[in-house]
Amino acid sequence: MKYVYKPYHEIFPMLFEQEKERILARISHDIRIEHVGSTAVPGLGGKGIIDIAIATDQAELESISEQLQQMGYEFRPNYSTSDRLYFVADMPDPIEGTRRYHIHLTYPESRDWIDMLFLRDYLKSHPEAAHEYAELKKEAARTANQEGETYRRLKDPLIKKILLKGNEK
Repeated sequence: MKYVYKPYHEIFPMLFEQEKERILARISHDIRIEHVGSTAVPGLGGKGIIDIAIATDQAELESISEQLQQMGYEFRPNYSTSDRLYFVADMPDPIEGTRRYHIHLTYPESRDWIDMLFLRDYLKSHPEAAHEYAELKKEAARTANQEGETYRRLKDPLIKKILLKGNEK
């Protein structure tokens, strides 16, 4: 089942750091790598996916995309946007056997990059918002009936509410 709620695990930052080092060793461009998504927020549960945001110069996106695919990441054009390329990979995992990794490849000025980092940082510094988001994710996992669009739609209002706080600055 794809849309489930799993508790946070302290191994998440270590898994991110291991994959970050692997990416840095293979990508031949200047990049910035950040841990985003639920696994980047201590105590916040979710699907247990390691979300990785990579920012680089816009002109380098295609080249880095090719390098990520050579590393085993599958490019998913249907989930990409004009500002963000999206990739998935399933990797060996010491807890679950296999864990899903997502890469969001973009550039530092993109709204996607700014929003991903703001949402992560906001949830880290506002435990009450992180708790509210966790409860919403649990409910979305229960009621979405494994439909991704429904799952995202149920979470969207709170995400937009938090992102509005970032846009006010």
